[in-house]
Amino acid sequence: MTGGLAAAVLFCGLISLCIYFHFRRQFVRLSSELCRYAEQVMQGESLPDQQNRETLTSKVVMELEKMERMTALRLEESRREKQQLLEMISEITHQIKTPVSNLRMYCEMLSEEEAPMFPAASDFVSAAKDPAQQDTPGHGITCSSPNKIMEQQLIKLDFLLDTLLKASRLETDMIHPDMENRRILDTLAAAVNNIMHKAELKHIEISVDCRSSIQVCHDRKWTAEAIENILDNAVKYTPENGSIRILVQVGEMYTAIRLPETGKGIEPAHINDIFKRFYREKSVSQEEGLGLGLYLARYIITLQKGYIAVRSAPGEGSCFSVCLPNRS
Repeated sequence: MTGGLAAAVLFCGLISLCIYFHFRRQFVRLSSELCRYAEQVMQGESLPDQQNRETLTSKVVMELEKMERMTALRLEESRREKQQLLEMISEITHQIKTPVSNLRMYCEMLSEEEAPMFPAASDFVSAAKDPAQQDTPGHGITCSSPNKIMEQQLIKLDFLLDTLLKASRLETDMIHPDMENRRILDTLAAAVNNIMHKAELKHIEISVDCRSSIQVCHDRKWTAEAIENILDNAVKYTPENGSIRILVQVGEMYTAIRLPETGKGIEPAHINDIFKRFYREKSVSQEEGLGLGLYLARYIITLQKGYIAVRSAPGEGSCFSVCLPNRS
């Protein structure tokens, strides 16, 4: 009887083991099929017809197909909305640029004619005749002519429209970087030339330390735009007689363009926020700007598979590092 019980236990054990391996094989097969079908869905391939099958695999595959169709519809809707947004911004920009151009033309005409209807700045405020009165509040104030003010506002409006248009084109994937091995020094020269006038007005020295032989695979126009935005930010928040350096260092995987400056610095809590769209720190809210410069800079560098890092401390300046991958 003991032998019969042992045989029964052994038989049950074998049956259980066979059942285990059978279901394990079925589970592995199901998992493999689901993984294959999921990969096909992600790659946009068509799945085998499962309409007339009643297996668990067919049911899961049909649900995957539903999910794939819903995802495709949402992506298409998102692309359509982005395209509509781009078209709307482009149309608004085009419509605004025409009156802006007309206004600029009229400003130039009035400036050339020196129309008497716009008095000179000296007619608004006269300096005190008595030298002792020159420190009195209200004396020695200079005023810009209405023509000059209008011209400055038109330039500002042009800049804002151009920035919004660039942001919309980047976000709707309408711009694809032209990646090619080029001298990084030429790109830096283009960025510095566009910002030099602002730096000279504040007596800020900009120095460049870069070997002319260094080449990096990048889009020259858009990379110069990104670096110019960083430099513009540095000039804006660096006090007079400050300095900005541009150092290029070639690493094993990345070429780093470091931009240390002697500006006001950034609070550690806000370092991640400065790259957000339309972000303006409260302490600099009075300064001109949209809060799009650094956002666009990071977006442009990310499109080229690079990244931007920041080191900063209040009162000690900041150092932005633009890192571009070393690839051919």
